[in-house]
Amino acid sequence: MFGRRSSRPARHALTATALALSMISLLVPAARANDPGGSGPRAVAADGTTQAITAINPSSRTAGSFALYTPDFGASTKTNQYGGEAVLRETAEPGTYRVDSVCTAFDPCASPGNNAIPVDGLVLSASPGGTPDVRLFLRDHVQAGELIRLADLLIRTVTATLDAIDPTVANNPPGVDPATGRCYPGCRGGEQLIAYTAASGARTGTNDFGFEVDVVNGRVVARGGNNRDIPRDGFVLSGHGGRGNWLSSNAVLGAKVTLDGGEVTIIVDAQTYIYGAEQSVTRARQGLARSGADCLDFPVDSAQSTTNEATALLAQARSAAEGGDTDRAVSLAENSRTAADLGWYRTRESRPVEGRGIWVRPVETTPAQIDKTLDRLTTAGINIVFLETVWQGYTIYPSEVATRHGIARQRPEMVGFDPLKHWIDGAHARGMELHPWVHTFFVGAQAVNENGGPGPVLTAHPEWAAVEREDVGKSGPQPSSQEPGYYFVDPAIPAARNYVRSVFEEILTKYAVDGLHLDYIRYPVSLPWQTASYSYSDHSRQAFQREHGADPYTLTPADELWTTWNQWREKQVTTFVAEVREMQRSVAPDLPVSAAVFPNPSDGLAKKFQNWDDWVDKGYVDFLTGMSFGTSGESVAEETKLMRDAVGTGNLLYTATYGPFRSSTPDVIVEQVQAVRDAGADGAALFAYNQLSAPQSIALTEGVFRTKALVPHQDLVAAARAGLAYTGRGVTKADGTCVSTKAGRQLRHDLQAADRWLRLGKPDRAVAAITSATKVIQADATVQPGYAARVLRDLDMYQRWIRRSS
Repeated sequence: MFGRRSSRPARHALTATALALSMISLLVPAARANDPGGSGPRAVAADGTTQAITAINPSSRTAGSFALYTPDFGASTKTNQYGGEAVLRETAEPGTYRVDSVCTAFDPCASPGNNAIPVDGLVLSASPGGTPDVRLFLRDHVQAGELIRLADLLIRTVTATLDAIDPTVANNPPGVDPATGRCYPGCRGGEQLIAYTAASGARTGTNDFGFEVDVVNGRVVARGGNNRDIPRDGFVLSGHGGRGNWLSSNAVLGAKVTLDGGEVTIIVDAQTYIYGAEQSVTRARQGLARSGADCLDFPVDSAQSTTNEATALLAQARSAAEGGDTDRAVSLAENSRTAADLGWYRTRESRPVEGRGIWVRPVETTPAQIDKTLDRLTTAGINIVFLETVWQGYTIYPSEVATRHGIARQRPEMVGFDPLKHWIDGAHARGMELHPWVHTFFVGAQAVNENGGPGPVLTAHPEWAAVEREDVGKSGPQPSSQEPGYYFVDPAIPAARNYVRSVFEEILTKYAVDGLHLDYIRYPVSLPWQTASYSYSDHSRQAFQREHGADPYTLTPADELWTTWNQWREKQVTTFVAEVREMQRSVAPDLPVSAAVFPNPSDGLAKKFQNWDDWVDKGYVDFLTGMSFGTSGESVAEETKLMRDAVGTGNLLYTATYGPFRSSTPDVIVEQVQAVRDAGADGAALFAYNQLSAPQSIALTEGVFRTKALVPHQDLVAAARAGLAYTGRGVTKADGTCVSTKAGRQLRHDLQAADRWLRLGKPDRAVAAITSATKVIQADATVQPGYAARVLRDLDMYQRWIRRSS
């Protein structure tokens, strides 16, 4: 088998999972007769009150969820301060924990969120927004020092009511857009649980804001994604929002599922875990075979050894199940699955030159906490940290610019400490770039501001507020109707633009950052136009009327000037990006400007007047992170290709995937990174660290981010040369296996020539040499197809970098 030989042990990645599984299997026996609340995962307080557990180790809590976090999730829950949490410690009594601490947002206590998960315990976590409010269970029924019991976390039966089967306009009104009278995608509404049978057609038609599973012969056979193919001999269960989280937590691979009228029942038994392990072992073995056949450079020995270990554990699990030892069967099957997953991760491609970004909202308030987070990012293979530096109208550092404008000097929880400097120094010490992630026109969130106000910027300067069409005539700043609770400044108001740009300049001149990353560089969502269109501030109305002779408030899409009004708003955003570029070139000419954008113009341009394609054409940005919200590799690849086709060779793309935020399984995160590579991205970025779980991080460390990677935009020529050397080494190893000796000789000659021309400063000659190498691959029918596709993809990428460098 082709690849890199390694004796790297597999044990460390199994430790956390084995600990968590052994704890749960020991502490959560089958339901007792005196358990109130029936079956299904639940917590039973000392006073007998029961609360259903709706999610286990979710990457993010949805409104009204009651989650359980185990040590397998990571060091802490990473939740916000608006919920409530109880820290539990194991006792000698199976299924029983002692409450170490409890704190909710209702109480004057220090930690209603982001508690450390003890290695000998668990954390119960309640989020706000539900009816009834699940935080009240913790506040009113759980006290420190008391005992609490957990039931049915592994072997369980849960039921739920479906909102619709094969939804239509007629049978599912909540799935219908009232503005159009037509179905939302898949006719699935918010917070709905839907079943799709073959009667619905070939696919579910849903969007990316949910979770789905395939059920065939009464078992879950596939999970994740949306708009799934509907099996002819089964059905698809589809959940949105909290219902999607419920589905993800309970409809695990291999679970039994039955539909009875409008009720769905899910049974998780020992065979469920064995089935999941079987599927993982099969995938690991297929990965070994495929990657070997494709001449991929990967650690063969360690991948093989963990896969063998998984196979042995699976045999033991089957034996335990046959002998009636359910707890042992479950524990062995889960350890088998974990080992097999690790083996599969190690068969994945890990490129030595690419962007690997991650967005981080800093909640750390001490240097030691920052160092711990940076260490975790380094271990995960990250090379670009997008640190949220300006958000909700606050800076994380003490800002002189804000002070001069009468705006809060710094985020309240960070006063007395400058975290930005420590983040920068720590990232650089670990070989990572740090790019301040800055909110541009979004300046306040109602839910987190004192008394529900608009935040520090619009409190000080209400005259800067963007005005929604339905709010014309109202007094004071108003939040967006389509982005509830969010406040924006008007991109057309000169004073607001000057303030935002001055803050950005302050960051670039005061701190040794590695770039500037723009977010919310757009108008608020402006559809439907009748109510939600932005911005109708006095300034915007008067400015447009001076230029075009009409008050935009009087215009409708039927008017000739409506297109002009749209273009005028687009211009306000684009000219601001131009001003930021001009400022950056003046004060920090060597630093890149990047932006988080919506890949599909029907979303970014039509709804928010964000024309990133124009920014690329005019040279205003150095790289883009297209925000791809999809839940499958297919969907993020599609949007990456859309952007690549639009920008051509004119820009670098680090596609943003939302696996951590969406609680995607680790394998989905790995598949998405690979998918965006194959679709033409120069790297991938993950949203966000604050939701990244320990298993997801392991998947990156052992898989797609296994090797250290050079960031392309630092030095495009150096990046191309490093890539050429990597491809050349691969050709040497593949010689006579995936590529003929004759073709291999010519490929090495062309790759070496390209490197020589780059060293001599002749990029055009280098591009010609790479083109020659491309033709060698294309002309040789004996080249192994998987190997050929990978080499052609990378040669195209190197050419893009070289052309852009010149």
